[in-house]
Amino acid sequence: MNTQLSFLIPEFSLNSSELTESDDAIFEQKGTFEEILLLGTNVPIAAKLISPIDNQPQFCLELVHLHATRDHVVLMAPSLLQITADEEIALRTSVTETLEYFLGSAGQFYPHRWIFPAREFATLLTHTPSLASGLNIDIWMPKDTHTLGLAKQWRRLQNEIQMIWHDHPVNEARLARGELTINSIWLHGIGSVTDISQHPVLKDIHHLFSDHILASSLDARITPLSLQNLIPTNNQHHFVFAQDLKPTQWDEYWNTSLHAFQQKTLDLIHLYRYHQGELQHHVVFSKELKPGFFQNLFNKNTSKKQFPSWLEYAKKIHWNKYSESSCN
Repeated sequence: MNTQLSFLIPEFSLNSSELTESDDAIFEQKGTFEEILLLGTNVPIAAKLISPIDNQPQFCLELVHLHATRDHVVLMAPSLLQITADEEIALRTSVTETLEYFLGSAGQFYPHRWIFPAREFATLLTHTPSLASGLNIDIWMPKDTHTLGLAKQWRRLQNEIQMIWHDHPVNEARLARGELTINSIWLHGIGSVTDISQHPVLKDIHHLFSDHILASSLDARITPLSLQNLIPTNNQHHFVFAQDLKPTQWDEYWNTSLHAFQQKTLDLIHLYRYHQGELQHHVVFSKELKPGFFQNLFNKNTSKKQFPSWLEYAKKIHWNKYSESSCN
């Protein structure tokens, strides 16, 4: 067994000349690529969080802030809200009758989200807040897939709650403190326990690194992104969900990995990306760190520890369709 390091690379780092996916493809995704790898294409976050005894589909109602701009409405990242337990209870109490009318009384309640049996809403196409945050909500709102009228019913529920919370004391207090209000709910994460299907690329990983808001709730191996603990030891294999890193941060991770590779504390580096709905794989081999190799490829001299930048290296990558055999 080798000491290995794998990255799901940031989306900004893809070669823009290769981005030939249909503009509509992303809107069929139910979550980010990280969430798809962890949970499967249905991204059944609700079932993962509560592990229901039966196999009935569940969904999440995320407490969110919708920001109105001049001509559209944007979903703000829920992690910005820092909702307290007291705030959640007060907000929930104010909409109890509305929730029971539309959803029944079988909900489970947490400060940032509520989880209900999906029932008739189970067939809606929804998107996680991680995928839709910072974007115009019009194209990310729940959509009918089988039964017409369910998305309209959902919007009725959402609108009623928004009206009740518009001048709620909790939100008035948050405004006075200069905080974002909790002015709406976001439906996502529909699915059952049997929908949970983690991708085999994560099967033999010892530690996962991610800054996802749900983190270890999605996988007990997850710890926050950290350069300090990045390089595995003792024949372990680390997997880094790097897609949320900013360019300068990603450069640090890339350079740290190459230095560890050159110092032979790391045997293999795996790179992964999603392209046209397909997981693709590239291996960085140790021969690429031999003196003269980078010099020939990039006009760099590795004897002076001058590694190619990520943008230089990315142009030379040959991507292959992921298969378990290619990673062993």
